[in-house]
Amino acid sequence: MILLHGTDGPRSGAAWNWRLFLESIGVASFRLDSYTGRGIESADSQQELFGQFTQIYDTYRAMEALAEHPKIDANRIAVMGFSRGGHAALYSAMTRFQNAHGPKQGKLIAHLAFYPACNFELVGQFELSGAPIREFHGAEDDWTPAAPCRAYIDRLAAGGYDAQMSEFPGVLHSFDNTSIPARNWSASWQTSRKCLRREENGRLVNPETGKPFSYADACVEYGPSVQYNDGATAKAQAAVEAFLLGDAFKLK
Repeated sequence: MILLHGTDGPRSGAAWNWRLFLESIGVASFRLDSYTGRGIESADSQQELFGQFTQIYDTYRAMEALAEHPKIDANRIAVMGFSRGGHAALYSAMTRFQNAHGPKQGKLIAHLAFYPACNFELVGQFELSGAPIREFHGAEDDWTPAAPCRAYIDRLAAGGYDAQMSEFPGVLHSFDNTSIPARNWSASWQTSRKCLRREENGRLVNPETGKPFSYADACVEYGPSVQYNDGATAKAQAAVEAFLLGDAFKLK
């Protein structure tokens, strides 16, 4: 399992917690650091520092590295991402991205996305590889709202893809990060929750302005919140274990 951190960076508590859980059920993991080599520590308050979909490219390159490992089956690799990493875990299923940047070796057999942003209109976003998608979201997430993801996953499922979403009532962003026991927020944290971003000529455009999207746009807001939720985490872990061991990796 390739683990992709969010804008909080490679020390993400969510990625660390899932690494421990995956290990406990017999699934090897590879925590990918997309920041240090680029001179970034965190992008919560400067979201423009890091491309929305850069981690898709990183995922494909990690797959090639893992394919060389003698104990890794290159055709049994999955990806799990959180927040910004969730974007990559979700949209790395697009055949367009796989054709353009996909690995020379290895195959993604599952995409597990935790609370990604889904308020995008991308060219080819309904043309996927066919690997199963599982999305997990807090219903009260005020950083990356659940509703756009629900609409996207529902449309994928209606189109015949194996796509499912688990939505947890009363739950916020980063619900699986045990290092955030109480509700937390920062006035500097940026959220594009009210920004639709449409791809036009290879760029993400704000339809309201007709110009390339920027975190200086009026739709960008500040102060989203995060909080761990034990019940939602337990349900997500149970769902992930059943899916990976039964359907994806077939270890049972």
